[in-house]
Amino acid sequence: MRLFKILIGISILTSTYAQEFEDTTLPCKPLSEMAGHYDRLAKAAQRADVWDFDVHYYDIKIKVNADTEIIHGNVEVHLTSTIANLETIQLDFTSELTVDSIFLNGATYNHFSNILSISLDGSYDYGEDIAIGISYHGHPLITGFQAFKFGYQGNNNSRPRMISTLSEPYGARSWWPCKDVPTDKADSVRISITADTAYTAVANGLLISETSNLNGTKTSVWEHKYPITTYLVFLSITDYNSWTEIHHFADGDSMPLEYWMYPDDATPTNISRWNLTSNMINIFSEFYGKYPFSQEKYGMAQFGWGGAMEHQTCSSMGSSAENTIAHELAHQWWGDLVTCSNFHHIWLNEGFATYSEALYWGAKNGESAYHAHMALKMNNASGSIFRPDTSSVGAIFSTSLVYSKAAWVLHMLRHTVGDETFFESLLAYRDSYQFRHASTEDFQTVVETVSGQDLEWFFDQWIYGGGKPDYHWWWNASEPDVFGKSQIVVHIDQIQESEFPTFKMPIDLNFSSDIHDTTVVVWDSLRIQDFTFQLDFEPTTLAFDEPAWIFKSAAQISGVDDRGLQPGDFFLLEAYPNPFNGEINIPYVLADHFEGQIKLFDLKGTEVYSQNISHKQPGYYELKWQAVNSQGLGLSSGIYIAQIQSTDGLAISQKITLLK
Repeated sequence: MRLFKILIGISILTSTYAQEFEDTTLPCKPLSEMAGHYDRLAKAAQRADVWDFDVHYYDIKIKVNADTEIIHGNVEVHLTSTIANLETIQLDFTSELTVDSIFLNGATYNHFSNILSISLDGSYDYGEDIAIGISYHGHPLITGFQAFKFGYQGNNNSRPRMISTLSEPYGARSWWPCKDVPTDKADSVRISITADTAYTAVANGLLISETSNLNGTKTSVWEHKYPITTYLVFLSITDYNSWTEIHHFADGDSMPLEYWMYPDDATPTNISRWNLTSNMINIFSEFYGKYPFSQEKYGMAQFGWGGAMEHQTCSSMGSSAENTIAHELAHQWWGDLVTCSNFHHIWLNEGFATYSEALYWGAKNGESAYHAHMALKMNNASGSIFRPDTSSVGAIFSTSLVYSKAAWVLHMLRHTVGDETFFESLLAYRDSYQFRHASTEDFQTVVETVSGQDLEWFFDQWIYGGGKPDYHWWWNASEPDVFGKSQIVVHIDQIQESEFPTFKMPIDLNFSSDIHDTTVVVWDSLRIQDFTFQLDFEPTTLAFDEPAWIFKSAAQISGVDDRGLQPGDFFLLEAYPNPFNGEINIPYVLADHFEGQIKLFDLKGTEVYSQNISHKQPGYYELKWQAVNSQGLGLSSGIYIAQIQSTDGLAISQKITLLK
């Protein structure tokens, strides 16, 4: 694992903060945080005009009155027609807020069912620009995870007011009119926030001005000059303790790291933990390329929510845990720079960030820490990572699927295509879709192009399929022959329910003895499959998929000495060599006190050979057959059927081919 070795050196200064002191299994967006808002969850807008125009700039002016919990907004939307004869546009905007006026040369509007429909002042052709102003006011309701919330620091009304937004997935429309879809990123955004002069207002990008209004308020203006999707636009207002560091990039550039924390929570421990961010940027830059918004900043602002949110250039933090900090930072690449095309493909955001946690711990504490963190994400989720229903937060953000299992998809993909190809694919994915949006198929195409492999099977079973493989396996090693070769047989069953796919995966089999150790990779793709090969030594142990690279359940049902079979059990294993010339080995495994026969038939069903078998001890056995009939006469070339049959009539068969 080459990259872990590279990164341990840059992480040594932070190694005193041990992973085990925090719960690294918690998701950054706990569904319990929005359980009370199921009755008014924001939903994706069903609009016919999504592709009729392209928004390239929002100028958002918000006046916030914390006492009345009323906002007054003025939003200017700059857009370009992408069709001929554009006469009407629709913006997503909650009906809970009141539109006061529209500014566009007498344009008219209709505000109904969370859609602001604007009849333009004329007909606009393809490529023509339009600027529309909207003035509105009201009390925004909490929706989805949060959207727009008036609260208090620590949810304690004796502490200062805390006003914040969290608009994922469809909450931006609850506090400003916009085209609220991930596919239309504005080229830039300007956010002006007028609030109580005692408070600090934070938003995306850089603070370019702060003006006292001489009436107890001040206006803070933030500008963000990178493409951004609507749900990543945010504001956060409260009494903050703040500090700034400077991060130095490997290429000589630098940028500010800006932090805003509640004064009561700004303990040395929390401050020190947030200050780990610079080292995290180094780590993720090694894996993913330079931090995407290096001309502005990266920051974190505490807010009134139990999880965290990857707002572009400034994550909103309800938790100060090191794992959460790493997760939200990774989102700046995966989710912000490259955004899922829609929330059916949310795993491209959350699965990537969750997997990044493991990369971070591995870079900091070594390869074993990487695998240990992935082990924490193992679960029994049976659904599809692809989210067919995106009508609610609960349907989209499945912790076990789009976070944990999706992280395992990347972990498995890495092992399937190899380290070098995997990380090259991530860089190519970034280059292809940066400041844009992508789907599962887009990511798949990039990996296929870099690897030169057809990976349809991988994404079909892991993203669109459900469940996971449940392996039952056993193995046997023969005593070395005169050349020191040991014949190895590994039997693997996939016993997951039939509703789940039969999984195709490479499985690492690590064989060892007191003085030897080797790993064989087999490609398992059948419900029942045997693998036979030779080793230059007789192994005494077999480690099945270690370290774990497959999202699975697995149980050894027998070993070299302990078969674990029930009375009456028997297996016919894959004969070898097959096809054969002269002699073939027909291996089988029996439970104790087995009575039965091995028979050979030609394709007409005529029995050509039989041998009684009776074994008191369970174990692995082989019949060596020299292609003769029961009278000892040689048989002609062709296909034969080998069968093991118990005295109670149960039988297992397989085809073998004799070539002379």
